[in-house]
Amino acid sequence: MKGKSTKVLTILLAIILILSQSIVFADDTVPVITITGEGVETELSLSLDELKAMPEEAQINDTYIYNSKGGQKSVVVKGVSLTYLLEEAGVVEGEAEVGFTASDDYPINPQPLTDVMNEELQYVVAYEINGLAIDEDDNPDNDEVIIYRKVKQEGEFGTVFKLVININVSKVEASTEEPEDEVVPINFTDITEPYLFADEAIKALASKGIVNGMGNNKYAPEKEFSRAEFSKIMVLSLGYAPVAYQGGFSDISEEDWEADYVQAAVDAGIFQGRGNGIFDPDGIITRQEIAAVAGRAAVTAGIVSQEKLNKFVMEKSLYLDKDLVPEWAENEIAWLEAQGIFTDFIGESFGPTLNVDRAQAAVVVYKTLFQE
Repeated sequence: MKGKSTKVLTILLAIILILSQSIVFADDTVPVITITGEGVETELSLSLDELKAMPEEAQINDTYIYNSKGGQKSVVVKGVSLTYLLEEAGVVEGEAEVGFTASDDYPINPQPLTDVMNEELQYVVAYEINGLAIDEDDNPDNDEVIIYRKVKQEGEFGTVFKLVININVSKVEASTEEPEDEVVPINFTDITEPYLFADEAIKALASKGIVNGMGNNKYAPEKEFSRAEFSKIMVLSLGYAPVAYQGGFSDISEEDWEADYVQAAVDAGIFQGRGNGIFDPDGIITRQEIAAVAGRAAVTAGIVSQEKLNKFVMEKSLYLDKDLVPEWAENEIAWLEAQGIFTDFIGESFGPTLNVDRAQAAVVVYKTLFQE
């Protein structure tokens, strides 16, 4: 009887072992990335094993250098060329963009298909970093990939896309808009070496009549913008007309030059007072304020939806002082950071309460609302 029981137990253990192996095998075939969209002929759904089994010409094993707020970093990336995968999916000719969906719903800006198909930029669906399997969500039971792009310019951001589970290639309709009038550049003589980072932005905004010089071909990039001045700039940038002042602030009267601009900015929902019924028109605008205003303006202009902007949080920021950012500005600052708006003049720390000079303000407005 004992021998029979032992035999039954042995059979049960064998069955359990076979089932467990089947489960492991099934997990190995779970897709880690899918390629879909009207821009491809064949949808692909690939597991980690299938990526690793791709032919040698599809594989990439290279050092990728990227920049972060903490300085330049490098990793050894092993994975599959995204260009190769899209060719396997049969990319449809024509204007298109490549969208990435992350498993944690973190927003990722779409990339032009022409960039992704450019082999020099070397987009890669990475499955190993520095010889180790990827685990960005602290869950070792599921496979993950990261998409990297080679970086050419120092300080460039937005080249590492984590937890991507879907790649969607969507067609872009050709624009039927009339070409804009040629912009005649305006040259200021005081845009010296420390302010060359803002040269393009200053010239572009001045040509549009959004910012003005200080006379004698001077822009005065080192001087600071008041809240009143910046409210006018934002109204002009959005193409709004001044609105008759309604007397909402105790420190602004209808005779003040800024009154109608402030009213238009407040009505548009992009500017707020500083509490207790005051606007503080002569107060210098701070980094956290200019970021909040620029982010709201981007929503108003249709550059980003409010729903998408709200998904950007300081928790994922690289700024060392991210805990100092007030809640009322965190979504806007996090979104602008992800777009690389501040990289020309802000380093490891954001400095939310620091004042903004005329050069920095021009860069924020131009890169947020006008730069393609």
